[in-house]
Amino acid sequence: MKRYVMANRPDGLADVVYEDDLEPHFKTNRFRELWLNTETPADLAGGADPVADQAMIHEPPDGGAVFRMLVFPPNSTQPTMTPEQVVEMHKAIHSTHIPSVEYLRTAKDPTMHRTDTLNYFVLTEGELWALSEGKDVLLKAGDALIQKGCMHGWRNDSDKRAVLAAVLIDAKPPA
Repeated sequence: MKRYVMANRPDGLADVVYEDDLEPHFKTNRFRELWLNTETPADLAGGADPVADQAMIHEPPDGGAVFRMLVFPPNSTQPTMTPEQVVEMHKAIHSTHIPSVEYLRTAKDPTMHRTDTLNYFVLTEGELWALSEGKDVLLKAGDALIQKGCMHGWRNDSDKRAVLAAVLIDAKPPA
């Protein structure tokens, strides 16, 4: 997998201004921020890569959006996290809504969480369960999911990795 960013050069001609090989990154990380904008409409004039040294932020900034890739390893290689560890992880990535330890102890999966975002997901590789508090859906490569600020989680039960492209857009929380 690679990331390409096309934009206008200083001479006004369109060109590839950034190019990254993502695979080395995914050997040690499960996610990679691909782009971040801090406002809508987005400012196209900026020349700096907004995610060059960007640590994961769970939600985009107010009025902004984040584009990321996530890799879910095969189930057999995923370490099980305790509810307490999941809460600490949510604190570390600055989640707006941190599930309680009590909720996570009874949730169908420890990955359950929610964000104040409108999310567009496309599974690009493998199979991945999209979990809700009701019906779960087995996504296959090419499937798309729109998720609107509700509790959700992910589970890879297969023996192959799953790769998810995600666009998270700041949104007004449901009433």
